[in-house]
Amino acid sequence: MRPETKKTKRTGNQKKDAKKIESPKGLVPLPEEEGRTREFLFATFHDMKNPLQAIIGYTSLVLRKTRDQIPKIHQDNLEKVLQSAEKLNEMVERMVAYYRGK
Repeated sequence: MRPETKKTKRTGNQKKDAKKIESPKGLVPLPEEEGRTREFLFATFHDMKNPLQAIIGYTSLVLRKTRDQIPKIHQDNLEKVLQSAEKLNEMVERMVAYYRGK
């Protein structure tokens, strides 16, 4: 049986602040909240990388297989797609490395 506890009415801001602790720098998330945030970030990074890998792979394949069969303008556009996807992939990798280092 649970012991009875005195319930206090909290406002929305008090509820949010109750999940944080005071430090010299101000309010900071509690460790378990930080863990959930990290899990969310890594899941998001993973979800971003999957379609990027497909875009990079498929674009590379199309460029390689059709190099002499499609007009130069289409080759240039596919190369831009590939470069942009690779750049975004690098950005995701840097974010993952940054959060792993924290």
